[in-house]
Amino acid sequence: MRSIMKMSVEQQDVDDILQETFIRVLHSDAKQQIKSPKGYLFVVSRNLVLKKLMQQSKEIHTELDDALLENDIDNTVEKELYQKLKFKRFSKVLSSLPEKNRRAILLRKLYCLSHKEIAKKMNVSVSSVEKYIATGLKQCKQSLCAQGYEVNEVKLPIQLNQSKEERTK
Repeated sequence: MRSIMKMSVEQQDVDDILQETFIRVLHSDAKQQIKSPKGYLFVVSRNLVLKKLMQQSKEIHTELDDALLENDIDNTVEKELYQKLKFKRFSKVLSSLPEKNRRAILLRKLYCLSHKEIAKKMNVSVSSVEKYIATGLKQCKQSLCAQGYEVNEVKLPIQLNQSKEERTK
């Protein structure tokens, strides 16, 4: 009993381990002759303690993994919900913009067209396209800020093949 207690086992588990040790030793003795019963008791008890500690360790790791996973899921869900609400508000604000501003922003951000391509589609100059996009995004930002959203920059879906310079425009 003292040797089991020295192995960092909780008091309530000592009796269980001791009982299991005796049961295993008795079953083993029935199958084969044990030359050193005292030594065999210590080996069996040590193995049971190690098994118990491994189980506890696995349980702790499982609980930690589950807690971390739940926390990640909660954060992801909250962020996703916030982004969806923000995008809905942005869509409403975008639909309230003048036609040219809205069209220029959608062609640029949603379809990833260059300013030159947008100018060609809208039959205007490149500088006009830049002005439409800039004023439209500025109005969106002001409107979202007025509704209580923190807006450093309006983020829409971006293509992976866009350069960093294109994404910051």
